[in-house]
Amino acid sequence: MSIELAGKVAVWITIVLWSAGGMFARMLDTREDVANLSVDVKHHMLQTGHPVGLERLDTVLSEQKELRRDVVEQGQQLAAICQATGADCR
Repeated sequence: MSIELAGKVAVWITIVLWSAGGMFARMLDTREDVANLSVDVKHHMLQTGHPVGLERLDTVLSEQKELRRDVVEQGQQLAAICQATGADCR
C-alpha cells in the first residue's frame, strides 16, 4: 500500500468515525429531549387550565352573549319598523 493511499484511507476513517460519533451523540441528546418533553406533557395534561386562559375564555363568552342579545334586539326593532311602515323586509 502506498503512502498516498494510506493517507486517503486514514482521512476517510477519521471522517467516518467523527460522523458516527456525532450521530451517536445526537441520538443520545434527542432521547433525553424526548424524555423531558414527555414529562412536561404529562405535567401539562394534569393541569385543569391556565387561569389567564380561563379568564379570557369567560370574557369571550360573556361578550358573545351580549352580541347575541344585540342581534336579537336589532332583529325585533327591524321587524317592528317593517310592520309599522308596511315594507316588505325579507
